[in-house]
Amino acid sequence: MTFSPRRRGALIYAGAAGLSLILPACRQSEPEKPAQSAGGVFAEGALRLDLRQLLRDGTDEFRLERLRFEPRWPGRSQRLADASDWGDYRLAVYDASRGELLFRQGFDTGLDPGARAATTVLSVRVPFPRRPVHAAVEKRRGQYAYEAVATFPIAAGLAEIDPAPPPLATHVEVLAESGAPAEKVDIAILGDGYREAEYSKFVGDARRAAGYLFSIEPFAARAGDFNVYAVFTASAESGVTDPYLGVKKDTVFRCAYGSGGAERTLAAGDPVAVREAAAAAAYDCLLVLGNTRRYGGSAHFGGPAVAAADSAAARYLVLHEFAHAFAGLADEYYVPDAGRAPFHGPEPWHPNITASPGAGKWRDLVRPDAQPASRSPDRPLSRWNKQEYERYFVDYLRRYERLREQGADEPVIEKFLDTERGRQGTLLKKNAEPRQVGYYEGAHGHARGIYRSEPDCIMFSLQADYFCAACSAAIERMIDWHCK
Repeated sequence: MTFSPRRRGALIYAGAAGLSLILPACRQSEPEKPAQSAGGVFAEGALRLDLRQLLRDGTDEFRLERLRFEPRWPGRSQRLADASDWGDYRLAVYDASRGELLFRQGFDTGLDPGARAATTVLSVRVPFPRRPVHAAVEKRRGQYAYEAVATFPIAAGLAEIDPAPPPLATHVEVLAESGAPAEKVDIAILGDGYREAEYSKFVGDARRAAGYLFSIEPFAARAGDFNVYAVFTASAESGVTDPYLGVKKDTVFRCAYGSGGAERTLAAGDPVAVREAAAAAAYDCLLVLGNTRRYGGSAHFGGPAVAAADSAAARYLVLHEFAHAFAGLADEYYVPDAGRAPFHGPEPWHPNITASPGAGKWRDLVRPDAQPASRSPDRPLSRWNKQEYERYFVDYLRRYERLREQGADEPVIEKFLDTERGRQGTLLKKNAEPRQVGYYEGAHGHARGIYRSEPDCIMFSLQADYFCAACSAAIERMIDWHCK
């Protein structure tokens, strides 16, 4: 499911600066001969595949730009094909001679799959193979089917594998260390637009961001399952590029506003440089802090989450964007559009939205005594003040866009967003049981035909107080996969 640049911009204006238009969870088909143990197959270290994705008139192409050796594989060493079935794509690694599945992991990219022509660079990693394998990028072609869109034969001694040390000077500060990387979720927090003299500011910002993360459940209760590292790489200039303000900065990761046609999307323009710097630490997931105040962020499942470190909404941005990247969560917000058709398509893969409430995604979280709006077993829908919220939201967007047209300064925008955060919360709390789990219509950019699990959530409104039940369950599942 994709949004036009105008619609994506409107969604981001709403407060949740989501670039990851991630689609929700389905069962994946299994190969005939899955190999569940990595013993003897993989060596120490990781192999990073730097890929270029190209979209051209509906065709999807992945080109291998570089094979890169990294000294650390912080992930699990057993059951490597058991990753969640989330993502529009997955990377699968097969034994070259026997065809056994050795490794599989889902991911997304930052491109709008509906674009006529677009390109991006991304990286995916696997444990370093001891023997010849072939890697395949497989694209989701429906709820359960996948199709290989690119394959790459790889031999352990291949001359094209670059073993050189990363070219970027880094310094790693341990913020939290709970155990061996293979048994924990390992987060690397990086910064863009911090000069050498701003090292202390970066470490402080990274500590603050980690604090935001572990202030919310389920992260708070599972803090002992995380290692967190601050990885500093100096930029030539302080700040980030902002075309809206006419600012151009020379920074190590080339973070800039305006990606994808959305003014407040803040994204890293050089994701390979992000990976080069992150390789200095053990990492499973990445958070990049832009040394900037203006509200903005972005993320896609499996990629880096990006957030404006000095924004008044930094706590919300860190939580919202990291949840996209780490747990494959979809945006739950939408712009009311009376003329737009309801959502039609296969069941989204994202764990926190569904087009088929009767099929039971998160059904085990619904209270037996919950009273749905419809008692039909195949449409167990839940009531919420949808029409009242939509009237408010349309007016909210109109007022926000008027401020932008008038060239309002960031303090004015921050005050506006803070006021609206309170208004949104008050409005959504008018529901009889605002934390009751059910199937609430309106999510992922669509007012009709797609559902979320609670009236409010960090993935729905500007509040930064809690994740809904479906989001929390997905986060727990991802933590368990890394740690158990």
